[in-house]
Amino acid sequence: MQTHEFYMNRCIELSKNGLGTTYPNPLVGSVIVHNNKIIGEGWHKKAGEAHAEVNAINSVKDKSLLSKATIYVSLEPCSHFGKTPPCCDLIIAHKIPNVVIGTIDPFAKVAGNGIKRLIENNINVTIGVLEEECNELNKRFLLFIKNNVLTLF
Repeated sequence: MQTHEFYMNRCIELSKNGLGTTYPNPLVGSVIVHNNKIIGEGWHKKAGEAHAEVNAINSVKDKSLLSKATIYVSLEPCSHFGKTPPCCDLIIAHKIPNVVIGTIDPFAKVAGNGIKRLIENNINVTIGVLEEECNELNKRFLLFIKNNVLTLF
Protein backbone atom coordinates (compact mmCIF):
# COMPACT_ATOMS: atom_id res chain seq x y z
CA MET A 1 0.00 0.00 0.00
CA GLN A 2 1.26 3.49 -0.86
CA THR A 3 1.96 5.96 1.94
CA HIS A 4 -0.87 8.38 1.07
CA GLU A 5 -3.36 5.53 0.92
CA PHE A 6 -2.19 4.16 4.27
CA TYR A 7 -2.82 7.45 6.07
CA MET A 8 -6.07 8.15 4.20
CA ASN A 9 -7.34 4.74 5.31
CA ARG A 10 -6.67 5.86 8.87
CA CYS A 11 -8.67 9.06 8.19
CA ILE A 12 -11.58 6.94 6.99
CA GLU A 13 -11.36 4.72 10.10
CA LEU A 14 -11.34 7.76 12.38
CA SER A 15 -14.25 9.42 10.58
CA LYS A 16 -16.50 6.47 11.37
CA ASN A 17 -16.28 7.42 15.05
CA GLY A 18 -18.70 10.22 14.18
CA LEU A 19 -21.45 7.93 12.87
CA GLY A 20 -24.80 9.15 14.15
CA THR A 21 -23.52 12.41 15.65
CA THR A 22 -22.42 14.64 12.76
CA TYR A 23 -25.65 15.00 10.76
CA PRO A 24 -26.21 17.15 8.74
CA ASN A 25 -22.43 17.44 8.43
CA PRO A 26 -20.32 14.75 6.74
CA LEU A 27 -18.10 12.18 8.40
CA VAL A 28 -14.50 13.41 8.29
CA GLY A 29 -11.24 12.08 9.67
CA SER A 30 -7.82 13.70 9.77
CA VAL A 31 -4.28 12.52 10.46
CA ILE A 32 -1.11 14.58 10.82
CA VAL A 33 2.17 12.94 9.87
CA HIS A 34 5.76 14.01 10.48
CA ASN A 35 8.69 11.85 9.33
CA ASN A 36 6.35 8.94 8.57
CA LYS A 37 4.94 8.99 12.11
CA ILE A 38 1.42 9.97 13.10
CA ILE A 39 1.68 12.92 15.50
CA GLY A 40 -1.99 13.88 15.56
CA GLU A 41 -5.43 12.47 14.82
CA GLY A 42 -8.97 13.72 14.90
CA TRP A 43 -12.45 13.33 13.53
CA HIS A 44 -15.59 15.41 13.39
CA LYS A 45 -17.34 14.29 16.55
CA LYS A 46 -20.60 16.24 16.54
CA ALA A 47 -22.42 18.74 14.33
CA GLY A 48 -21.65 22.29 15.45
CA GLU A 49 -18.40 21.30 17.13
CA ALA A 50 -14.77 21.32 16.00
CA HIS A 51 -14.03 19.68 12.69
CA ALA A 52 -11.59 16.81 12.14
CA GLU A 53 -8.66 19.06 11.21
CA VAL A 54 -9.08 21.15 14.36
CA ASN A 55 -9.18 18.06 16.55
CA ALA A 56 -6.12 16.60 14.81
CA ILE A 57 -4.11 19.83 15.17
CA ASN A 58 -5.16 20.18 18.81
CA SER A 59 -3.97 16.63 19.50
CA VAL A 60 -0.40 17.38 18.37
CA LYS A 61 1.82 17.72 21.44
CA ASP A 62 4.75 19.49 19.74
CA LYS A 63 3.14 22.19 17.56
CA SER A 64 6.55 23.14 16.13
CA LEU A 65 6.37 19.96 14.04
CA LEU A 66 3.30 21.20 12.17
CA SER A 67 5.40 23.42 9.89
CA LYS A 68 7.18 20.27 8.66
CA ALA A 69 4.18 17.94 8.55
CA THR A 70 1.51 16.64 6.22
CA ILE A 71 -2.14 16.75 7.17
CA TYR A 72 -4.43 14.13 5.65
CA VAL A 73 -8.16 14.76 5.57
CA SER A 74 -10.88 12.62 4.03
CA LEU A 75 -12.88 15.66 2.82
CA GLU A 76 -11.69 19.04 1.56
CA PRO A 77 -11.09 21.48 4.46
CA CYS A 78 -13.92 23.97 4.78
CA SER A 79 -13.36 27.56 3.69
CA HIS A 80 -16.35 29.36 5.16
CA PHE A 81 -17.61 30.49 8.53
CA GLY A 82 -20.48 28.36 9.77
CA LYS A 83 -20.79 27.29 13.39
CA THR A 84 -17.00 26.99 13.33
CA PRO A 85 -14.26 28.98 11.55
CA PRO A 86 -12.73 27.76 8.27
CA CYS A 87 -10.39 24.79 8.68
CA CYS A 88 -8.25 25.92 5.75
CA ASP A 89 -7.42 29.10 7.73
CA LEU A 90 -6.22 27.01 10.66
CA ILE A 91 -4.01 24.92 8.37
CA ILE A 92 -2.59 28.12 6.85
CA ALA A 93 -2.04 29.71 10.29
CA HIS A 94 -0.06 26.67 11.46
CA LYS A 95 1.98 26.72 8.24
CA ILE A 96 1.34 23.04 7.51
CA PRO A 97 3.10 22.71 4.14
CA ASN A 98 1.33 19.63 2.75
CA VAL A 99 -2.34 18.71 2.60
CA VAL A 100 -3.62 15.41 1.22
CA ILE A 101 -7.36 15.32 0.53
CA GLY A 102 -9.55 12.31 -0.12
CA THR A 103 -12.33 14.08 -2.00
CA ILE A 104 -13.61 17.57 -2.81
CA ASP A 105 -16.48 18.87 -0.69
CA PRO A 106 -19.45 19.52 -3.03
CA PHE A 107 -21.16 21.87 -0.57
CA ALA A 108 -21.52 25.17 -2.44
CA LYS A 109 -19.76 27.23 0.24
CA VAL A 110 -16.69 25.00 -0.04
CA ALA A 111 -16.60 23.20 -3.45
CA GLY A 112 -12.93 23.75 -4.24
CA ASN A 113 -12.58 27.04 -2.36
CA GLY A 114 -10.69 25.38 0.51
CA ILE A 115 -8.23 23.88 -1.96
CA LYS A 116 -7.89 27.21 -3.75
CA ARG A 117 -7.10 29.06 -0.51
CA LEU A 118 -4.50 26.46 0.47
CA ILE A 119 -2.77 26.68 -2.91
CA GLU A 120 -2.86 30.49 -2.84
CA ASN A 121 -0.93 30.24 0.43
CA ASN A 122 1.81 28.08 -1.13
CA ILE A 123 0.62 24.83 0.42
CA ASN A 124 1.19 21.65 -1.56
CA VAL A 125 -2.17 19.99 -2.12
CA THR A 126 -2.81 16.43 -3.30
CA ILE A 127 -6.41 15.58 -4.17
CA GLY A 128 -8.23 12.31 -4.80
CA VAL A 129 -6.45 9.82 -2.54
CA LEU A 130 -8.90 6.94 -1.98
CA GLU A 131 -11.54 9.22 -3.47
CA GLU A 132 -14.06 6.42 -4.08
CA GLU A 133 -13.77 5.22 -0.49
CA CYS A 134 -14.13 8.76 0.85
CA ASN A 135 -17.19 9.35 -1.33
CA GLU A 136 -18.71 6.04 -0.20
CA LEU A 137 -18.23 7.10 3.41
CA ASN A 138 -20.41 10.17 2.81
CA LYS A 139 -22.77 8.90 0.13
CA ARG A 140 -25.84 10.22 1.96
CA PHE A 141 -24.29 13.66 2.48
CA LEU A 142 -23.24 13.78 -1.19
CA LEU A 143 -26.74 12.77 -2.31
CA PHE A 144 -28.34 15.44 -0.12
CA ILE A 145 -26.04 18.10 -1.58
CA LYS A 146 -26.58 16.91 -5.16
CA ASN A 147 -30.36 17.01 -4.73
CA ASN A 148 -30.34 20.31 -2.80
CA VAL A 149 -31.98 18.61 0.17
CA LEU A 150 -29.27 19.76 2.53
CA THR A 151 -28.56 23.48 2.29
CA LEU A 152 -27.78 24.57 5.83
CA PHE A 153 -25.02 23.70 8.30
